[in-house]
Amino acid sequence: MESLMQGSSRSVIGLSVVLLLLLSGCGAAYSGYVSRSLNQLEKGNYEAALGKLEKPTGKTNKLLYHLEKGLILHYQGQYEASNVEFERAERLSDQLYTRSVSREIAALLSNDSIVAYRGEEFELALIHYYRAMNYARLGDRQAALVECRKANLKLENYAQQAEYELSYKNDAFLQYMTGLFFEAEGEWNDAYISYKDALKGYRAYETAFDLQAPRMLIIDLARLAKRLGYEDEVAEYTERYQLELEEIQPTSGGELVVFVESGFVPRKHQVEFSVPILKDEGKWEVWTVSERAVHRYHHPYVYKRGHVDYWLRVALPEYREVPSQVAGVRLRAGDQSALAATAEDLDAIAQRTFAQKFDTILLRAVARNLAKYLASKSIEKAFEDDDDDDDENDWAKEGLGKALGGLVNLFGVATEAADTRGWLALPHAIRIARLAVTPGTAAPTLELLDDRGRVLSVETLPEVAVADGEKVFLNFRTFR
Repeated sequence: MESLMQGSSRSVIGLSVVLLLLLSGCGAAYSGYVSRSLNQLEKGNYEAALGKLEKPTGKTNKLLYHLEKGLILHYQGQYEASNVEFERAERLSDQLYTRSVSREIAALLSNDSIVAYRGEEFELALIHYYRAMNYARLGDRQAALVECRKANLKLENYAQQAEYELSYKNDAFLQYMTGLFFEAEGEWNDAYISYKDALKGYRAYETAFDLQAPRMLIIDLARLAKRLGYEDEVAEYTERYQLELEEIQPTSGGELVVFVESGFVPRKHQVEFSVPILKDEGKWEVWTVSERAVHRYHHPYVYKRGHVDYWLRVALPEYREVPSQVAGVRLRAGDQSALAATAEDLDAIAQRTFAQKFDTILLRAVARNLAKYLASKSIEKAFEDDDDDDDENDWAKEGLGKALGGLVNLFGVATEAADTRGWLALPHAIRIARLAVTPGTAAPTLELLDDRGRVLSVETLPEVAVADGEKVFLNFRTFR
């Protein structure tokens, strides 16, 4: 027995290293980690939400910490402090797009949650929306424009670097917002170009996310085309979209533009299923078998007895909608009112872009679990193939090999977890409400409507001074 233990010490040491690596991937789900802060945020207790937001000790969830904190500070009205957090998040996200090879290998052996979270594309784009709104509230409209332009430049870059084909490579809402800011500054040509880019983006949105361009965008395009003397384009927009001539006439007075954020973005949950590994695949490369497993996932088949060597357990993330009570919004000021239009459906964007990444996520998950399974089997085989001639110890070697192999497999199963992290405080959707008002002080209110048009609640916005020809930008968040 002594010779057996000496002969297998190297295997035991290697096993210990593997187990320590596997254990490093274990930990509580991010949603549980941030839930206490979110509960306070949902109640509008921003100070308490900040107090409950725990700063992570490592780098794994550092980006999410800055994102959540930046958003809470924004809602609290701490616009400069919010921009500091979002700037940190932006710098960190840029750094994280240079991958750490060692951490990626470790993730392949345990799970994706040990890799520093880099953010979904729509999350990184919305950093610039909130920074733009912070600058707008601070009176720096030019800085807000810079943020709007940066967002779509980054999306284009992410799309070029992606391992998958993405529909979300141009944020139509942010293009529209850019045009509104340009127009507010009197930069008509730049506004017109942004509006055209927004319309192009919404045409892609209609195909990918089932969201049409807001009618108010078409009116803005036709109205600006008329101002700039583009009569052919005025005729085109008027005819194609059946606009009335009075809709595109210049309006007097000022305008309120309110971005209304409602609900919560969908959240990732873990789902588990098993994929068949066939008997003849034991001698194949891991990635080849994994690619075949992805194909089998999309093409289920009833296998004959004896064809399947074993069933491989895989854990994957899955987005689930967080239902919102708010189905519509009406903006009122004095005796004037206007219904809001949905400009950004984050639920649809999150679900669709995840679907386009799914095969890559599944491929990695199968390869990871297959590698862990094969590691356990190789340990068993190493003990079986030991050249020690001591037959009396054969039973002990075989038993120890199976025990160690089973232990590695057990830890592999225990550490298999889907990466369910995400920026959880984001809204479900963003709507735009616009209302022409007479110059002076306006006291706007929002009526939040359910799916039958009934008023859920009336929310009072702060009084604002609106000058003749001025656009005043506000945003409001409801967690319903």
